[in-house]
Amino acid sequence: MSTSTLTSLATNRAPDDTLLVWDEARWEAAVSGWTELPGAAIDLRIGQGAASYGAIFVATFSAEALASHPSNNAVVNATVFFGGDPAAPVSANHRFVTARGNPEWSSHTMIRVAEFQPAFPARDVTARVKVNASTGATAGFQNWVLKVDRYNL
Repeated sequence: MSTSTLTSLATNRAPDDTLLVWDEARWEAAVSGWTELPGAAIDLRIGQGAASYGAIFVATFSAEALASHPSNNAVVNATVFFGGDPAAPVSANHRFVTARGNPEWSSHTMIRVAEFQPAFPARDVTARVKVNASTGATAGFQNWVLKVDRYNL
């Protein structure tokens, strides 16, 4: 990603490309460390031989999610990674869903942005949704959609 932090984006044009992937299947797992949500990935490339040498990507991820934990005190974090890097904004406290009482599925959405300045070497910047749960917690996702808008630089 760029060394500068992209803090806003104003554009008066449509995206150069919009890509979507989705799945209705239920996935539940006790995960520790960033783990890919199965199927929630969109192949993206920049550089030589790609659609552009640089781009700004705007990812929207929506899902029905749950977090469960025996003490009802846990969180499930989720974010979009481009290549191996998390997109912005992201902080140490970016919960997607929290375990409270009897776990129920609820709908959540996040938007993340990544900027890659023009560079000649080809790069794989595939968008992947990754999740991370508190110790002992189970993360659940179903009926999810990952959308990526690409703005070529």
